[in-house]
Amino acid sequence: MALVELYQQVILDHNRTPRNRRELPAATHRARGLDALCGDDLIVELTVEDGRIEDAGWHGEACAVTTASASMLTEWLRGRSVDGLANDAARFRALLEDPEHPDDGEFNEINCLRAVSKFPSRVRNALLPWETALDAVSPRR
Repeated sequence: MALVELYQQVILDHNRTPRNRRELPAATHRARGLDALCGDDLIVELTVEDGRIEDAGWHGEACAVTTASASMLTEWLRGRSVDGLANDAARFRALLEDPEHPDDGEFNEINCLRAVSKFPSRVRNALLPWETALDAVSPRR
């Protein structure tokens, strides 16, 4: 099986059986992400304690790529520092925007989302959960 096919299988699995697709009643942080062009409308909820993400969930309507990205992201976020999230999101963006960029060893299966890098509209879908998580932890202005 080619690497691209493996990546596509992982994305399909997360779309069919999304992880953490649930509301978090005890969430300390939440934000809504919208993509009017494709109809994605999701809410990312986080429980943060002592600067660390203890739990992450998401819910709403989303296309396959956004669903897979939200599923993988909310699995990966547990135990991560809130302060490092902006840097993590920038690394993820670089992974999607530069086809020559090597896989990021820390991202594990999240690297599979780079399969969408050849489709700019899908890159936007993969980034939406990350941007929404960043909005959730960003100080309100």
